[in-house]
Order: sequence, then C-alpha cells, then structure tokens
Amino acid sequence: MDDAAKDYRRALGSFATGVTVVTAEDAEGALGLTVNSFTSVSLQPPLILWCLDDVCDRRHVFHSAERFAVNVLSAEDHDRSRRFARGAGRPDADELEDGATGVPLLKGALARFECEVRERIQLGDHQVIVGEVLAWESRKGEGLVFFRGRYGRFDED
Repeated sequence: MDDAAKDYRRALGSFATGVTVVTAEDAEGALGLTVNSFTSVSLQPPLILWCLDDVCDRRHVFHSAERFAVNVLSAEDHDRSRRFARGAGRPDADELEDGATGVPLLKGALARFECEVRERIQLGDHQVIVGEVLAWESRKGEGLVFFRGRYGRFDED
C-alpha cells in the first residue's frame, strides 16, 4: 500500500463505526467475519448493506450464501471482533444458535439481523451486499465502537 493509500485509510478511520460479525453457513458449518461497513439502507422495505473485501479469505462463502446474519457486537466483545477479523472464522458451537430463518446467530450480540441477499454489486475492490431483513432483535447494553484503529465503548444512557 502506497503512502497516499495509507493516508486515505487513516482519514477514513476518523469516522467512528459500530462493529459487527456477519455470519453465514457453508458445507462445513457456520462462518463469521468482522465487518464495520454495515449500514441501514431502507426502512420500507427493511434493507441493510455491508461490504466484502475482494481479498478476504472467506469471500467465497459470503459471495454464494443466499442468507446471512449481521450480529452487532456489545462492548464486551472486542476479543470476539479480533478473532473473526484475523481469519479464525469458525465460531465455537457453544457461541451459536439458529435464527428464525435458519442462519447462524452469535449469542450475546447487542442486535441481530437475519437477511436474505437482495443484490450484490461489485464496486472498486469490494462487493456491496444488500440484504432484506427478514427477522431482527435487539437488547440493551453498551455498544462496541471502532475509531482510529482502537476499540471503545458507547453507553446508551
């Protein structure tokens, strides 16, 4: 990565984001990937999107999965975020449960969105995945945020 790209990436890091783990399933079971490029697109119909890097080692699973879940991490989940960011993509069985639509969900997440792929769009070096939200739930708690390469907390009170 050249200096201009590094500088651009640092500037983008000035925007604080929430932290999620997107989960899906392949023939070997559940797989997760830490993602902070998650956003709401529409309330009616309920649509969200997230972006998948072309060089991601787990791209093949998310490129072909027709359903996925977005698990919004709580402030206590920074270790979980790091684990799924580093390539340890297979969650332990005891940290999973099946969602209403059959997609794997992470236990203890602050919010969970079960989605069906509506569209995939290749833009630059990422694929934008748009999902229609079929089921969701949330709970109270502190959220995990990422800002300038560091984790932090955000309290809802």
